[in-house]
Amino acid sequence: MAKITFFKRLARQILSGKKTATIRDKSDSNYYPGQIVTAYTHEEHCKICRLTILAVEEIELDKLTSVHAKAENLPFVFILKWLLRRLYPATNNLYFIRFKVLDEKA
Repeated sequence: MAKITFFKRLARQILSGKKTATIRDKSDSNYYPGQIVTAYTHEEHCKICRLTILAVEEIELDKLTSVHAKAENLPFVFILKWLLRRLYPATNNLYFIRFKVLDEKA
């Protein structure tokens, strides 16, 4: 089964349904709608849950909106852009990956 990782601090946001998307660069965008993936913490590789991928959309950094920020559980798009610029300093082409929790870890 495919996997995806998130920072440990995001696990509760994912499980609560507050975080419903992630934005990645091309190297971490090989997902497709309908795919089921197992989510793990990045730091400790602990299972968070299984997710269903709902959509994958290519998007440029400057085209991100408040809709993308809300899906990432952030209050403002400028914060999202700032975080993404720190994670991907040389990349403008990103991938918006929407998901929903299928089931929590056992």
